[in-house]
Amino acid sequence: MRKLVVLVVLAAACGGGKKKGGSTTPEPDTGGGGEVANPGGTGDDMVPAEAMDEIQRLFQRKGNAVSRCLSFAIDNKDLPKNSKGRVTLGVTISKAGRADDVKIIKASIDSKSLNECILGRVKEIQFPEIPRTYETTYTYAFEAS
Repeated sequence: MRKLVVLVVLAAACGGGKKKGGSTTPEPDTGGGGEVANPGGTGDDMVPAEAMDEIQRLFQRKGNAVSRCLSFAIDNKDLPKNSKGRVTLGVTISKAGRADDVKIIKASIDSKSLNECILGRVKEIQFPEIPRTYETTYTYAFEAS
């Protein structure tokens, strides 16, 4: 039996607008932007930089679980064995640290089972508590080999 290896490359954007974030493999941000329209709020309701960094780390840590979504879609024959692509999520994080609104805003690889799996995995993340709701985007890149 051949073992399927799935690589997940992570890219991130954070803030009220678009801002490039950390990634395990540098990739150009094809989502446009690069500027921060609202870097987390103003005054007392500002989301601390440490919390934004932790949010990005949590997306990265979830990468292994998200990568299994591609394996799942391939095993279910929803996608071919050599599938690769990127999925960008729009996420609204509540004050309590829950991913209340998670949606796919751009995808170069598409499968209903892949999308549902990714959304479910991201909704499992417990983010830090923050002073206000926080909207961000995050991109997972997939490659099966």
